[in-house]
Amino acid sequence: MQCFKTIEYLKNSYGERISQIADQRRSGKKLVGTFCLFVPDEIIFAAGADRVILCGGKNDTVSIAEQYLPRNICPLVKSSFGSIVNNGCSGIRSCSHFSMVDMIVAENTCDSKKKMYELLGEYVPTYVIDLPQKPDTPEALKYFLSELEKFRGVMEQLTGNKVTTEGLRQEIRSSNETRRLFHRLYELRKEDPSPISGSQVLKILQKQYFLSPDKLKEYLRMLIEEVESVEPGQVRKPRIMVSGCPMPGGNTKVTDIIESRGGVIVAEESCTGTRSFWYLVDEDKDPMTALAERYIKIPCSCMSPNDRRIDNILELAREFRVDGVIHYTLQFCHGYNIEKQKVQKALKEAGIPMLSIETDYSDSDVEQIGLRVDAFMEMIS
Repeated sequence: MQCFKTIEYLKNSYGERISQIADQRRSGKKLVGTFCLFVPDEIIFAAGADRVILCGGKNDTVSIAEQYLPRNICPLVKSSFGSIVNNGCSGIRSCSHFSMVDMIVAENTCDSKKKMYELLGEYVPTYVIDLPQKPDTPEALKYFLSELEKFRGVMEQLTGNKVTTEGLRQEIRSSNETRRLFHRLYELRKEDPSPISGSQVLKILQKQYFLSPDKLKEYLRMLIEEVESVEPGQVRKPRIMVSGCPMPGGNTKVTDIIESRGGVIVAEESCTGTRSFWYLVDEDKDPMTALAERYIKIPCSCMSPNDRRIDNILELAREFRVDGVIHYTLQFCHGYNIEKQKVQKALKEAGIPMLSIETDYSDSDVEQIGLRVDAFMEMIS
């Protein structure tokens, strides 16, 4: 697979971003940490604050979290919590930005995260946005809009800046520009053979909520230009879509296994993938209403019913002409694990093979997953 300079640049982006954040904090700018797509960046940026993602994807902080949290909960929750409460103990090093945030803005999604946030408040000021769980009702939209209005006030209080309508409109336009760039990149992945691997795309997907918006756009434009210049390939590989749980930074296990075993990932139906950018915010409506309408559409498994996700999976599978879907679930993520049954039924009716993988952040099951992926590739080739 073609090497891209932009992907190499991303490897060195962490230190540069940390220096930028440190400079901003010295000048009085506030830094907000988030975990989930349901928190609108546009409101944070319109308040004059900056934002970084706090989702953990590393296995080495899980053991720290297990001093406080049960072992039988999601590794993403444990890795995230361990990264925040870790102060260099046990020789385990956490990413610098976890300790730099002035406030965490969280959301009520799964039970493990909700209760974890209660503990986080002892370490970092934490504000939780409540989510209606039945999104396709007028009452849900009205309630979510009221929650975003409260959040707007919290950001104004944190920063001392007024969140104006024009400021929101400006940030909506900026965020939509980023979403359109991701759409352009994904359009290129529809080529067969795909000119870029899923592992390469995952690197920029994992950075999208860590980099500043301007730097992210710069990298996306550079990468798109590079991918557009790739000569059409000759060797076709099975086209795979990964669907399910997010893959935050540090977590590339399943992606690496799939592509080392002969497949190529052409789409990701996850919060790290298409859910993060697929829907634009309406730029012509009242900005707070438009934000509420856009963000409540995110088809997380915490929502019930969640038919929108099933529709999205089928649409993406057709659009990207996939040969098979790998349904990826983190251990103890009950929402996605149970929802797997509906996904499998819908894909079977559409004639699209599916392999289900449930795993954690450790390497203990790499060989086992590899064997299962080998058999799946042989079946769909």
